[in-house]
Amino acid sequence: MEERLTSHTLIEDFADLARIAKILEVAEAVGVDTETTALSPRDGRVRLLQLATPDETFVVDVFETGDLSPLKEVLESGPVKALHNSKFDYSFLRAEHGISLSPIFDTMLAAQLLAGGDQTPSFSLEAVANRYMDVELDKSARREDWSGKLSEAQIEYAARDAAVLLPLRERLQEDLEEEKLGAVSKIEFRAVAAIAEMELAGIKLDVGKWKELELTVRERRDEAALALEAQFPQPEGILPLEGLGPRLNLNSPKQIMDAFRTLGIELSDTKVWTLLKVDHPAARALLDYRELQKKLGTYLEPYPGFIHKETGRIHANFLQCRVPTGRLACTNPNVQQIPHEDEFRSCFVAEQGNTLVIADYSQVELRILAEVSDDPAFVRAFREGEDLHRVTAASMFGVGRDEVTKEQRSAAKRINFGLMYGRGARSLSAQLGTDDERARTLIDEYFANYPKVQRFLQSTANRAMKTRTLRTLSGRVRKFGDTSGLGSQDKGAMRREAMNFPIQGASADIAKVALAYIRRDLEGLDARLINSIHDEFVVECKEDIAGEVAEKMKFAMNEAGAAILKKVPTEVEVAISREWRK
Repeated sequence: MEERLTSHTLIEDFADLARIAKILEVAEAVGVDTETTALSPRDGRVRLLQLATPDETFVVDVFETGDLSPLKEVLESGPVKALHNSKFDYSFLRAEHGISLSPIFDTMLAAQLLAGGDQTPSFSLEAVANRYMDVELDKSARREDWSGKLSEAQIEYAARDAAVLLPLRERLQEDLEEEKLGAVSKIEFRAVAAIAEMELAGIKLDVGKWKELELTVRERRDEAALALEAQFPQPEGILPLEGLGPRLNLNSPKQIMDAFRTLGIELSDTKVWTLLKVDHPAARALLDYRELQKKLGTYLEPYPGFIHKETGRIHANFLQCRVPTGRLACTNPNVQQIPHEDEFRSCFVAEQGNTLVIADYSQVELRILAEVSDDPAFVRAFREGEDLHRVTAASMFGVGRDEVTKEQRSAAKRINFGLMYGRGARSLSAQLGTDDERARTLIDEYFANYPKVQRFLQSTANRAMKTRTLRTLSGRVRKFGDTSGLGSQDKGAMRREAMNFPIQGASADIAKVALAYIRRDLEGLDARLINSIHDEFVVECKEDIAGEVAEKMKFAMNEAGAAILKKVPTEVEVAISREWRK
């Protein structure tokens, strides 16, 4: 094994690339890795491209060969390309050489799928190789300078990383098949290209408009601070503490609780759900202040710093399998969590001559709940294109569907979504602005109308407690830890997580299938994905093809839904705008 991992041929002549391509064409799989001069293709270049077959490993010095075009066809088709964290290598090869790696087997994603949502272990190449093959990889060389003259140790290090991917792929493939994760692994591997290209495209922020919004929100924050301060009696002394103004520190739960005590209000804590139940203007002012301060500190102040100086766009980092449900996560910055208000989203815009096409699934998680519970009323509502929230409200409140009020529909909507997330009477009562007893009555009425939904949620939670394993419709697995030592509160939290996993996990699976289908169907058009927010997708394209792009997105997303949901149809809503708004 050691000799197989370290033996290699250094390629520095462009003329040798055509010969290598012919060797790769007949291989069943090729280990692919790159060494780069920076962590982003916007800031660095590919220095080495390592290509491994079972018989030999080629280390291509890209600074010497320059063009990689002789390898383009074999890297974009033919044998499976085994990579670790393939999004990284894909991005560099796509940005610098126009190469779109395909088909892909990603050993990092495979290991994360096998972990079943457990993020405790490391998923670096050295950790995964050691865990599955008992191979030690020395990764110290990755911190060295890869832009100058390379040492033999660096070349050997690079070759080893590519060569180990082939036996590692074989081992992980066996485990994926054994644990019935083959189908969901293909979903993940096919989504890599769309996610990498989405990061490369980036999203444009109108900085001037953003800065104006920052000033506006700062004024609102200060007004909320004054409104809150005015609710409390003037103290004998002044506390010049940082936070809400001269007298109260918002970061101190004790000070907040003491302040409310002066109003005759005893708070058990200062959490949102507790404050929502307090019928006093001070509670609303405190929540308003917190929300505005979060918008300033989390979004408005830091986001302009993420704009790349060369592209003028924000290039966020999407994490593919870092959430147990399979949903995409996002960092640096998190463009999935931009506040929903138009004043925020409208600051994200298309370039001159372009427009945005925004498409999202309508009630996809409720459709999944209908699918997995097989509740006839749920399934019928979606098959017949009815408004589920209105249907629910009519049943719960005992009125005709045409008589459902806006408030009743809103309550039904909160219950539809809330119970899917395992929320109980206390949480729902805070959302609905009622007491626990009334919320409990509404929950009972809800489950009386949808008994199979209740059975599904309860049986799912029980199964997780008993077997500690759940799956989505496409086979994604969630492995829960030992429950024997958990207290009642932790068990309750686990049951709620279990109820939601098959639903949110299936939504994530549909979204990743949709990413691959949208990318496929937009190929050849001047259009590119620039953001994915769970069940919503944003494409930037030339203005004159927006209608065509909208239709292609709708078709691709419904096709993705039909690939996983068999009993109920999906519905996609599309909007076209120069700003990110619906």
